[in-house]
Amino acid sequence: MNLPTIATELADEFRERAAEHDRTGDFPTENYDRMRERGYLRGPVPEELGGLGAGLAETAAAQRALARGCASTALAVNMHLFQVGAAADGFRSGGPTGPLLERIAREGIVLGSTGAEAIVAGAWTTPTTAKPDGDDAWIIDGRKFFCSQAPAMDIVRINAADAETGDILVFALPVDLPGVRIDETWDTTGMRATASHDLVLEQVRVPASALGGRIPAASPISHPAIANVARWFEPLISGVYLGIAEEARSLAYASLGRGGNSRFRDSALTDVMLGELEAAFLTATSVHDQVCAQLDTPPEDHQRGLALAVLCKQIVTEQAIAVVDKAVELSGGSAFFRRSPIERLARDVRAARFHPPAAPVSYQVAGSRLAP
Repeated sequence: MNLPTIATELADEFRERAAEHDRTGDFPTENYDRMRERGYLRGPVPEELGGLGAGLAETAAAQRALARGCASTALAVNMHLFQVGAAADGFRSGGPTGPLLERIAREGIVLGSTGAEAIVAGAWTTPTTAKPDGDDAWIIDGRKFFCSQAPAMDIVRINAADAETGDILVFALPVDLPGVRIDETWDTTGMRATASHDLVLEQVRVPASALGGRIPAASPISHPAIANVARWFEPLISGVYLGIAEEARSLAYASLGRGGNSRFRDSALTDVMLGELEAAFLTATSVHDQVCAQLDTPPEDHQRGLALAVLCKQIVTEQAIAVVDKAVELSGGSAFFRRSPIERLARDVRAARFHPPAAPVSYQVAGSRLAP
């Protein structure tokens, strides 16, 4: 069974719980249990390591399907899946990620991410610091925000500035290390069940073996490894918001002719609104499908691949917001009630504007790499 089929079946189940998780803000632990049982968490792991071997395009399609049932679950697990996909690329190119991928397949461990600081186009660093502690360890201090799926993660990726050189160091830390704690700060308008809390690191001592990479601080986004991570992250996150738009579109059609605001609306004007909705949805799906197909294998020009991935996220999420807004208009006043699933989707889709790099930086990143 392929990953989108599994996602569709899970979405039908998760849809029944989505409203309650949104109301309480509780993390959907039971959804993660089901994703682990069905093999969703190991989707991009190569088959020879125990996974399903899903590529980028298949995983993005699965995320689109999953988001239709529970957007918070899809957004949260996205932070695991894009790292698994990038690690699978590393394994196929001869890198050392095989043991980690085998653990994901065998044990069902979850990878967390803390990359929300990377929102600028040029030189950037992080206030999190790493200091050498002898020759065999590092001491890490800092606070990371927007750490989605915090209660579920077993290993978290941390970017820290080398206190001596300023280089960006990439660590993989077990979350049960002394000095690591979750500060439950997440109380938001939308995506309420993602548990995107702050991660606090206080004098966390990690072995030198936890260091997975060193990236020059001058322009980290130009580094091939960062570009490949973005190649996975941006299309997958776009799939989440495209799924929200698709669900809202379906609900809007179901609402036509029902309720006071919709029953007495002029049919010609309704057709105009439907045309506007379909134009936005067609734009989003066409761009998403095309870019995912182009980036399904690592491109030779990793900077062009980065630009395409960033534009995909920017265009798809902008159009997804337009689709949901039009669905609200078509549904009328009923979509303003908390009992309406469209009301929840209208809040959830707004989170699309906060994933890095966001406009106008996203356009600068793309333009500087695609211009002749």
